[in-house]
Amino acid sequence: MTRCNSKDIANAIETNATKEFYLTFKSSETWPLQPTTKEICRVLILDSSFNPPTKAHTSLLKTSLAHYPKNHFDATLLLLSTKNVDKQLTGASVLQRVEMMQLTAVDYPHAAVGLTTHGKFVDKARCIQGCYPDIPLELYFIMGYDTITRLLDPKYYLPLPLIDALGPFLSQCHLICADRGKGKDAFWEKVSKEFGMNSIQRIKLDPACARLSSTMARKMIQEGDKASLRDVLCDSIIEFIDKNHVYI
Repeated sequence: MTRCNSKDIANAIETNATKEFYLTFKSSETWPLQPTTKEICRVLILDSSFNPPTKAHTSLLKTSLAHYPKNHFDATLLLLSTKNVDKQLTGASVLQRVEMMQLTAVDYPHAAVGLTTHGKFVDKARCIQGCYPDIPLELYFIMGYDTITRLLDPKYYLPLPLIDALGPFLSQCHLICADRGKGKDAFWEKVSKEFGMNSIQRIKLDPACARLSSTMARKMIQEGDKASLRDVLCDSIIEFIDKNHVYI
């Protein structure tokens, strides 16, 4: 799997700036298909800000892959939204985040790195599936508990009722929720009652990884705490941050 260099990534971002979804890196020309792909192509998607990618991100991928039978997934996608519904883009640039996402993606089977202009998961799923109209894609989105609660917040879908807005999405996509122990029974009972739980799987991260965050990493970098930083970031990410003076 060969990584693209900074110049190639920058060109891809500039060339595809008006597209709803595009890849900056893929492990093979046939992505997301593999020779073993059958009737349905299952894609595991980690959508995050990657500012920077941490060991919590890699734990989410590894735990999700291990939760399902071997070879359940045909492809893996690391996805970055350039228009988050709640946050402005600060810290690392889009180019720097994509480069760090590539460094993470190379450790996973049949992986790709993609960008989307959409902040809502309903729109992300629609445009990803629209890019592969001849492939029956089954998308599995990994989400944290906070993201799940935002996804199910009616305010993002007004004036449509929540069930009307999300019903088609949950009938076509699967959610993998790592709730870091924050999930409340009442919340999951409500989700089950309104949408059913067939499309939602809950996973548990190792407690040591579950507490890690990009915010924690940025603080350590700004404070010069390199010793502790190795508990949060992989060596390749630390090397990239040092070399490019990110977050300083």
